Amino acid sequence: MDMLNIKHPIEYVSGVWKFERTPRKGIKVRSTPDHLLHLVVSGSYLLKNNNRIYEIKPGSVIYYYATEDVEWLESKETVVFYSVAFKSEFIRPLPLESRVFKAVRSTVSAFEKLYGYSICQDEYVKTMGIYSSLLAILMDIQKYTSVPDSDKQKDKVADIWNSVEQKIRTEKKFRVQLNELCEMSHRSRATLIRICRKSTGESPMRRIRSIKMAEANGLLHFSTLNITQISEYLGYPRIHEFSREFKKHFGFPPTRIMNKRLG
Repeated sequence: MDMLNIKHPIEYVSGVWKFERTPRKGIKVRSTPDHLLHLVVSGSYLLKNNNRIYEIKPGSVIYYYATEDVEWLESKETVVFYSVAFKSEFIRPLPLESRVFKAVRSTVSAFEKLYGYSICQDEYVKTMGIYSSLLAILMDIQKYTSVPDSDKQKDKVADIWNSVEQKIRTEKKFRVQLNELCEMSHRSRATLIRICRKSTGESPMRRIRSIKMAEANGLLHFSTLNITQISEYLGYPRIHEFSREFKKHFGFPPTRIMNKRLG
């Protein structure tokens, strides 16, 4: 009999929510760090993400990864949606062309159960229910976003860049240069730039900056580290360099988040 040594694919669940958004136009926000899934229950709106415009309707599932720029172009009615954020190095980010899709009935049911378990008072039932429901959702998504044989090469390209991103996150190499990225991927500068643009729509260094700022944003919101510690963790030699780059990226200094967190 073969012994199995299977680790859980989900490291942790950051949150499960049910949101209600009144009609709005031209609202710009950023998604949470790591993986984020939405299921729209009712209402419709226009969404801009990764330079693509989507018409979101009831039953739409939207996937975000690692703090992305999101813009609600227009919604003329109240929108209700479920949301779940989680961290997983095991689960591969969905390709850009598969970030919005129609949910099947079992996925809708799993989202409903997920939210129900999230407000359960029994901690054991709550924990087990959240993870089982989320895994059911992810299994569904794997089925109806699987890559056709004709697109396998595109998937391989995405895998190359995803492996670079994972190495950056796990080894905390947030201040790498392009030549170091080439060494990580065993690719030339031109090839790596092309692969990154195909996978993310950004140049390598711009993407790394986004990853670094997403990590900073997540640490400011969810960790117990102070700004000096976060700056050191991300490899900045001086705290004011971190604060300047953070403000340039988000439009406000990291102290705003820290002060709000500390109350």
